[in-house]
Amino acid sequence: MPKPDVVFYEGGYFTIVWGAAANAQCQAFDYFEGMNAGDQAKASALFLRLADQGAIYDKTKFRKETEELFAFKPQPHRFFCFFVKGRKVVIVTAYRKQGEKAPKRELKRAEAVRLSYLQRLTEEESHGEK
Repeated sequence: MPKPDVVFYEGGYFTIVWGAAANAQCQAFDYFEGMNAGDQAKASALFLRLADQGAIYDKTKFRKETEELFAFKPQPHRFFCFFVKGRKVVIVTAYRKQGEKAPKRELKRAEAVRLSYLQRLTEEESHGEK
């Protein structure tokens, strides 16, 4: 089974990683790779800002979506992420914004990948302790 994260950027405050689902696919990374260079640059700038500065106060650029999920918001795209110990931000899913609110199916998909990622981390930690 592949390592559950691939580092995008290591900043002074956080390390930004791509988080894979149980099937080892990283939907957010694949989505990012399919974006044009300008949109990739906008998304990258937000990822780097959080990693280097520790916070993004502009809610039009980064916002808490649920109790555990946050979203980077480079227009018109959304990247769902969450924070884990070790000062990591794990980007799990992405989509193109269509309406005012995040679609429930996108939130459910992001939450499913988050849980899968955390389960895999727990399993790896328990195997490492044996």
